[in-house]
Amino acid sequence: MSIKQRLFSHMLFRNMLASFGYRSAYSSAAGGFIPYFAYRIADYQQDFYLYFPKEPFAVRYVNEIFNKLCEYEGFDIIRYLEFHYNLYSNKADFLRFLRYEINDRLKKGRYQHRKLNAALDWVTEKQSELRDQIREKINQEQKNLEQELAAGVRSIIQETNTTADINTDQQAKTLVEKLSGHIDQIMRTTETELRELTSSFSTGNIELNNRNHEELIVQLLILLQKVQAPSSLQKGEQLFKKFSATDIAAILMLHFAAFKDKKINTLQRKVSDQSELLNYKSSKVKQLIQALEEFFYH
Repeated sequence: MSIKQRLFSHMLFRNMLASFGYRSAYSSAAGGFIPYFAYRIADYQQDFYLYFPKEPFAVRYVNEIFNKLCEYEGFDIIRYLEFHYNLYSNKADFLRFLRYEINDRLKKGRYQHRKLNAALDWVTEKQSELRDQIREKINQEQKNLEQELAAGVRSIIQETNTTADINTDQQAKTLVEKLSGHIDQIMRTTETELRELTSSFSTGNIELNNRNHEELIVQLLILLQKVQAPSSLQKGEQLFKKFSATDIAAILMLHFAAFKDKKINTLQRKVSDQSELLNYKSSKVKQLIQALEEFFYH
């Protein structure tokens, strides 16, 4: 056992070392990090790679990412980031890593804020591009599905003039099965891409003390969604201009630990089920609706 291990095995010394800033979760052993930025073990070169004389440990590796960044000015900062972004396969994970690291260094105030802010602007830009790419892909899949469906319908109409009704029914059944398969595939693809994209965002990790309250939380969000002004004030105007069941499902999936492993369509059904289960005649529900109304409009 090393001297460091012996010291850290003793609570008194462990606390003393922490008080003087000598306690860290990071090892000084080589490796043990995810290589978001490509590096080489070689003499330093004037290019975008990171260079080390030997295999670096985690803290040294991450520090070198930003030391290298601060060598550049203006658009070269962006070229440096895009070079490594293009090399790394998981784009959303790369952006998430970079955003958290930049924010941490900006808070510490030990680095050149101007350059870090330029890097942060680039991260925001790339996240927006990822969102647009996903939307475009989903829209294209929907267009392809519509075209295939239209072709199938035309085929059924044409065959109706030359075949018996039984064949027409079989064609319709085949089309429905094909359509269901496409919808399932689109839902799976969309779900995967949305989870990959949202993993790069700051999301919550709200945990309830009592799992039995999960359904009540959903009902509370539904009641909040439906809050409206009294007719005497603003003709019953809704509090939210837009707030759908899909929005509630997204809030649950992104910010509540109990729902993070659920699919968005599963949560949409859950919201719909809880909406039907809400007993608007219950005195507790009436009191809550009234309290929300008074909170926002009195």
